[in-house]
Amino acid sequence: MINRWILKIRSKIWFIPVLYGLIAFILSMLIISIDTFLSEEVQIYIPKVLLTDFDLAQTILSSLAAAIITMMTISFSTMMVVLSTYSSQYSPRTLQDFLNKKITLRVLGVFMGTFIYLIISLLFLKENIENSFVLSALIGVIISIFAVGFFIFFIHHVATFMQVSKLVNDVSNESINLIKELDNRVINDDRIRYEPVYMTENPALSIQVVASDTGYIQLVDTSALIRISKELDISIEMEKKIGEFVVRGNHVLTIYANKPLEDTSRIVEQVTIGSYRSMFQDVEFGIQKIVDIALKALSPGINDPNTAILCIKRLSVILSSISMSQMHTTYYHDEDDILRLTMKYSDFDELLYSSYYQIIYYGDGDQSILTAILESLCLLVESNIKIKRKVWRFANYLIDGFNKKELEFLDKKYINLKIDKLARLTEEDSRELILK
Repeated sequence: MINRWILKIRSKIWFIPVLYGLIAFILSMLIISIDTFLSEEVQIYIPKVLLTDFDLAQTILSSLAAAIITMMTISFSTMMVVLSTYSSQYSPRTLQDFLNKKITLRVLGVFMGTFIYLIISLLFLKENIENSFVLSALIGVIISIFAVGFFIFFIHHVATFMQVSKLVNDVSNESINLIKELDNRVINDDRIRYEPVYMTENPALSIQVVASDTGYIQLVDTSALIRISKELDISIEMEKKIGEFVVRGNHVLTIYANKPLEDTSRIVEQVTIGSYRSMFQDVEFGIQKIVDIALKALSPGINDPNTAILCIKRLSVILSSISMSQMHTTYYHDEDDILRLTMKYSDFDELLYSSYYQIIYYGDGDQSILTAILESLCLLVESNIKIKRKVWRFANYLIDGFNKKELEFLDKKYINLKIDKLARLTEEDSRELILK
């Protein structure tokens, strides 16, 4: 339940700005109350030079409000440029990486909060305190200076985040952190086994539960499913993986039970389905983002193979982390060792193929792309020798499907060096793949 709320909050761009705006509204009401009812009591603790009269406060607040509106306009325009660049040159799926960044949301929140404070302060700056000194202008100046600092930091953030290397590294690091988080959860959870022990050898009933909505599986609340399974004395098997697209009415999970169930809605509610993919639990989505950036870089309109090579290298880092993790089909049991939940994840072979097959197709005939993928395969074997056979099989697929007609003598020579290196690491015969 908590993870579901976190996922919803992360998907709402307006949440942080509205929260900051609410805080600013409360602050403005507090300061106006002090200026109206407690001005004399508070002024004895504040130097006179920091207080302003009614006319000056009105001028300061109105001027600051106009300045903040200008900064907000510039910031929103800058954001639109960034989003346009991300969509056209990188991938539409990377838009959320910029919008959901804490600094982006905080800048929007600070600007909104500052403007709300200034406007509310102006609204309640009444004539009945015209002849007294007020505190609202001082607080407005302090908040505005803080907003200017955030504006400068936001410009620096945009200039840094517009670099494709920064984007690729951030997506890669986010994927690796998610892999580590999921892996630690598997390793440290005593309920997980790697072999199923079914409730009964032949359950009396097998109930297919269908999706209640159309979209991507964003989240599966395993703790809730295990609790419900134990309560109802059933076993649940997920038929779809996190990140898969399902249509309403598709078979998403199977319930094994010894007696009929009156209602399965409580079970299917624990599978969150949304209109877009999320990296909250979906490792493959991070791989897809990096692949999309590589494909954009290989397109004739952009023609930037070096960016594609960067993506290939970062994909090897993600695949290396996956190959050393315990992420595969996991079986959750209760304290009596009765199977309650079966979760499915993509195996290494599938992820290796999905990482490179599109890049191979659109980079066909490009020697730099082929050598970069071969080098990344070498890095995979060096990090985990256990996958050497899988990597060598993929190298066979890679070389067999590559367009060799356009390769010159030096191209083949350099590629053969990479093949020799991979053959030594995998302890295979390089003559199988050597280009003639």
